[in-house]
Amino acid sequence: MKKPKLNIQSKLTQELISLLSDLEAVDRDRMSSDGKLYLDRIWILLKQPTYDELKTKGENNAVSK
Repeated sequence: MKKPKLNIQSKLTQELISLLSDLEAVDRDRMSSDGKLYLDRIWILLKQPTYDELKTKGENNAVSK
């Protein structure tokens, strides 16, 4: 019987998402258009919402309240 291994990938993915979120929060305004595009493509690869998707969702929530 094999010993179960820790799911390091999940932990690393969570840390990556956290670091990318911090980067986007701090530097989004200073990024070039290409930089924003690449960051959005990374979010899509990670199956996470892009900045614009979150912004739209936030605006829709504000209108519905």
